[in-house]
Amino acid sequence: MEPINYFEKLFYPKTIAFIGASNKRIRLLVGYVDRGFQGKLYFVSKGSEKILEIDCIKDVTELPDGIDLSIIAVNRNQLIDVVKKCINKNFATIHIFSAGTGEFDEEGRKIEDEIYNLLINSSTRAIGPNCMGLYSTGGRFSFNPSFKADPIGSVAIISQSGDLTERFVNNLNYLGVDFSAGASIGNSISLNVTDLIQYFNDDDRTEIISVYFEGFSRYHFKEGRRLFELLKKAKKPIIFLRTGKTDAGKRSAESHTGSLTTSNQIWDAVFSQTSTVQVRSFEELIETTLAFNHYKDLLPQEKGILLITWSGGNATIATDLITQLGATVPEFSDETKVKLKKFIRFGGVVNPLDLPWKNFSDEYSKIAKIAIEEPYIGGVLAETYLPYDENSWDNYFENLLFLKNLCHEQGKPFFLSLPFTVFQDRGKYRKKMIEMGVPIFPSFESSAKAFINLYKYKEKLKKKS
Repeated sequence: MEPINYFEKLFYPKTIAFIGASNKRIRLLVGYVDRGFQGKLYFVSKGSEKILEIDCIKDVTELPDGIDLSIIAVNRNQLIDVVKKCINKNFATIHIFSAGTGEFDEEGRKIEDEIYNLLINSSTRAIGPNCMGLYSTGGRFSFNPSFKADPIGSVAIISQSGDLTERFVNNLNYLGVDFSAGASIGNSISLNVTDLIQYFNDDDRTEIISVYFEGFSRYHFKEGRRLFELLKKAKKPIIFLRTGKTDAGKRSAESHTGSLTTSNQIWDAVFSQTSTVQVRSFEELIETTLAFNHYKDLLPQEKGILLITWSGGNATIATDLITQLGATVPEFSDETKVKLKKFIRFGGVVNPLDLPWKNFSDEYSKIAKIAIEEPYIGGVLAETYLPYDENSWDNYFENLLFLKNLCHEQGKPFFLSLPFTVFQDRGKYRKKMIEMGVPIFPSFESSAKAFINLYKYKEKLKKKS
């Protein structure tokens, strides 16, 4: 018999059964109905005859054998019986949505232990319990109906938090990033983060892997070595947020997903010996993923940053921040200073360039072109407040596009910092820039961290080769 490709069954199923369907869970069901799923969809419900125009089945035993993906959303006291029925009917994969198991209390741990033993003695595999589930643009379904269905992208997210998965996808969808797939995997008693990283690392549809990781379950606590070997052989960027680093964080991870954490020293060694990009906050995970989505093929070759700012005060703050983070804001060469003085007639000619009065003129692009050509500049970080009126916007937008395209021609990534503003009517300008492929960041600090992560990844690849 040919071995089962569990991940193709998870992300590209031909049959899906939702066990425990009800009108109270409409939000969970909509993403399997309205995304154009091409296979057969079954709802198992004891209390409803029809949901979302789909006739319901009363019990798992009435389903056909060999379902590719079944989603279980029942009371925890029913879980063992339902899992047994799924295994007896040779279902390939199960997503256990139900919570209240190993993360909750001793009774929940016993239920989880029983499910684990049932699974390892069968040919069925599962994600969960205690997880939101799956998102597959190519498979045409999603656990959250707000996620973009099109186009099919190249970013995959693996997360032990359903809420963070939702926030991650929604934020990046808004910023113009499209996904190949995503998985909220919760307690991970069967398939775990290592399995999913291995799958996405070999998946031609995926080019970037982002991970939110709390720890291994008690069933997989020895997975660390396999994960380390996998990260060493990674063929694509893996952006990794690990939590549970403090005593309080460890307690939180155990109560959230029942995860067991590992010492910080071991993880420091893992990150130093692999090309994995370690990030330290959820926001940095989002922003670094955004940067790699734009620039995985345009990595900065130098760690010098050209800063173009809207105000002198923020220029000073940004310069300190960038230097403290490990990049540089290098001085211009004497030759470049002479060229720039033709256009900057007042004040010093320094990096950062403080150009509030040049933003709407054609001199902006001339100044930027001279500065970008400095060989020790690895990328450009620009900051702006969106213009007050459409006439100003038209001129400024042309300058921004010129700057972005010039950076690409020079082989240097371009980042635009767009701080929060109370002027909500400017949102249309932000949206326009995103549509034109400009990567938008909320601050200089966030864009600088993303730039540095790109640079560090390039340096790690150089050491590997």
